[in-house]
Amino acid sequence: MPRSDRLFALANLLRGPRRRALDELARELDTSPRSIYRDLKDLERRGIPIERVEGTYRLMDGATMRPLQLTGRERLLLTAAVENPALELKGFAAPLRQLRAKLSDLRPDESGAVLSGPDHSGDIDPRVVDALDDAIRDSHSVSILYTSLSGGQERWRALDPWLIFHRSEAWYLVGRCHEHQEPRTFRLDRVHDVLRIGSSFERPSDFDVDQWLSASWGVLQGDAVEEAVVIFEPSLVPLIEHARHHPSETKHRLDDGSLEYRVKVSRFEELARWIVGFGGAARAVAPAVLVEMVRRIATESAAAHTGRQRAAAMTRRTKKRKPH
Repeated sequence: MPRSDRLFALANLLRGPRRRALDELARELDTSPRSIYRDLKDLERRGIPIERVEGTYRLMDGATMRPLQLTGRERLLLTAAVENPALELKGFAAPLRQLRAKLSDLRPDESGAVLSGPDHSGDIDPRVVDALDDAIRDSHSVSILYTSLSGGQERWRALDPWLIFHRSEAWYLVGRCHEHQEPRTFRLDRVHDVLRIGSSFERPSDFDVDQWLSASWGVLQGDAVEEAVVIFEPSLVPLIEHARHHPSETKHRLDDGSLEYRVKVSRFEELARWIVGFGGAARAVAPAVLVEMVRRIATESAAAHTGRQRAAAMTRRTKKRKPH
């Protein structure tokens, strides 16, 4: 647990009527008594009065924590955020439990805020999340043990970690890669270890992850932005026309009832896979590199399935010929 979160949790534990010993507080917060003692001193320096009696601690009488005042809409938004399925089992279990417990005291049960957000990340080591979170907060460079998707090789990558974010149904880390001297994204479920290296860095004050990814279909970045054109058959028009898939998209109904879809992106791999997912009801028109990419993905997929069907048919014929 990051130290800032632990200080807040410790202050909440101390506000009850019962005094607590260092060992008990350490067990509650999964840390050492020595760390709790330092945290208590830190809280006192921050102006929170703590009463100590025979090695036990609690907030002094009258030094209650100020209750959180939220409007109905604010409660709704916070509830939707903590119930986002993307947060489950990705290193946020403990703070999620605390937030949900606090929100249960602030809102009626019938508020019914639900936020859909599928997450397809693999297993993410909570220690990786904590180490990166600390490095981001302290602006300290790290080296991550990372398995790349393209080469499949595991190796150490040095970077300045800027931000952890969720996009395209997975968790990512963005930071300045020391090897390439530019911002790069790293999928969190492929980060296996984190080590601090070097010294502190300064994150660009104007960096905005949404703006940085605005030319990506998902998270993949390219050098130059180019417009892609896709034609959707009439059966898919309601699905595409009434949804928003990208900030740069434009849509235009054609005379035959189909829909012309235009979008500006810097790489086409993710877009091509999206188009292939619609089968023959979506057709890439431009640029040529996108058309060829869609054709290749669809051809390879068809060949793989055709090959398996032929193998299965051959196996069935072989079994029929065998004497009983």
